[in-house]
Amino acid sequence: MKASTYRYQLPQKAIKADCPDCGPRHRRTLSRYVDTRTGEPLPHIYGRCDRESNCGYHESPYTAGQSGLSYADEVFERWKQENPRATPHQQKPWNPKAYNKTKKRPISTSTQTSVTSSPSSIEHPVFCIPDEIFEQSLGHYDRNQLATLLCRRFGQSIASELLQRFQIGTSSRWPGACVFWYIDEKGRKRGGQIKLFGDDWHTVKYFNQDGKRMTKTSWVHSALIRRLEAQQLPVPEWLTTYEQHAERSPCLFGLPQLRNAPDHKPVAIVEAPKTAILCSAHFPEFIWLAVGALSYLNTNETGMARLMPVCSRKIVLFPDLSGDGSAYARWSRIADELGEKGFVVTVSDYLERTATDEQREAGLDLADFLLNQQPISKVDLPYLTMDGQTIYGEVLPVNSCDMYPSEWDEMSENAPPILVPSQNRALNDVIATCSMYPSHTVPLFKLAKLS
Repeated sequence: MKASTYRYQLPQKAIKADCPDCGPRHRRTLSRYVDTRTGEPLPHIYGRCDRESNCGYHESPYTAGQSGLSYADEVFERWKQENPRATPHQQKPWNPKAYNKTKKRPISTSTQTSVTSSPSSIEHPVFCIPDEIFEQSLGHYDRNQLATLLCRRFGQSIASELLQRFQIGTSSRWPGACVFWYIDEKGRKRGGQIKLFGDDWHTVKYFNQDGKRMTKTSWVHSALIRRLEAQQLPVPEWLTTYEQHAERSPCLFGLPQLRNAPDHKPVAIVEAPKTAILCSAHFPEFIWLAVGALSYLNTNETGMARLMPVCSRKIVLFPDLSGDGSAYARWSRIADELGEKGFVVTVSDYLERTATDEQREAGLDLADFLLNQQPISKVDLPYLTMDGQTIYGEVLPVNSCDMYPSEWDEMSENAPPILVPSQNRALNDVIATCSMYPSHTVPLFKLAKLS
C-alpha cells in the first residue's frame, strides 16, 4: 500500500490553523489536510492538533461522520454521480475503501443487540504497528521509570503483574521512558504512546530550543521516524502511511484484559493509561481502561468504535478535574448520549465532591488522589458489593458519635463490635455498617441497583 494512493494528506510543510478543541489559549496548533491533486487545504475541521498529549484532536477526511460517510467518501460519491460512465479503473484511485480491508466481526455477547450499531457499512483502513516492534519493546524494566515507580509503591510481585497485564513497553526515546500500547479487541497494535515520568509520577517537562514548555510525550511511530532520519536511513513505506493517516488512541487502552474477565465485571474508564494501571491495583472490582484524552470519549463514528468492545458491560466514567467543571459536564453529557444508544453508563462525581479549588485548577485525576491524598476507601466509589451483587448509589457522610454503651468495652478482642444492617430493610433504605466503635465516622449508603 503506497502512501501516494491517498488523495488527502498532511503535507510536510504544514498549513496551520486554530484547533477547534484548544480554544484561544493555543493558536495555530492545527495542521490541516490538503488535497494532493489541487494543493488546496480541506475544510478547517480536517486536521491534526500538534498538542497530541494535551488535546489529541484529529479529524481525518477518511473517518466516517454521522451520515456514515467520510469526507473522502462524499467526494467520491459526488464524482461518480457527475461521471456515470467512468470505468472501474478510472474510479479505483478515488476510493480509499479499496485498501487494507478488514472484515468486521460481531461482538460475541448475547446482549449486543441492545446497543444501537453504526449506520455505516463502509469498511475503513486500519493502521497498525508491526508485532515485531511491539515485542522488542516488552521487558527491559530495569531501565523503565514506570516499572521502578510501581515497584516502590506495590512491591515487585504486584508491579510485575501490572506490567504484564497492561503489556507495558520500554522506549529508548528518553532514558527511563515507557510505552503504553493501544491494543484493540483483535490484538492489533494500533499505536504506542511514549511517556517519561518523574519521581512524582507526573510526566517530565522541559523547555525546547525556542523556550516553549514541552512534555516528554511522544508516539512510537514518531520516535521511529526521528531515529531513522537521524541515521539517514530510509523510512519504510508502512511507517510513512501510518504517520499520514493513523489516528492517535484509536481504541481503549487495556482492552486485552477483557479476554479473561467475567462477563458481569463492570468497566471503569479514565483518561490516562497511568491512572488505569494504578486504579486496577487499588480497586480490582473494575476492569480499568483509559480513553487517552478527554475529547476521545464521544459518540461520533470513531468514539462509538472505541466503546463497542465494552458495550455489553456496565460502565462507570471517572473524568479528570477541571477548573470550571467542564470535564465532568462533558462526560456526563456523553453518558446520556450513550444511554440513548443502549449503553449502561454512570459518571462518578467523587472528585467533583471532594476536590478543592486548587485541585480543580491543577486538573488532578483519580491517580493523583491515590498517590497524594489520604487513601480512598471503596465506599467513596459509586458501588457496593452485597450478597454477590454490585450495587451503585450515593455515599452519604454522617457525623461521628461521641457516646456509646459502656458494655461495649467489655467485649473480647476476638469479637469486635459490628453493627449489622437489618435484613428487613429495603435496598433503597439508608443502611449503616461499621466494623469499629461508633466514635469513628460511619459511612452510610443510599443504595439503588443499577438497572
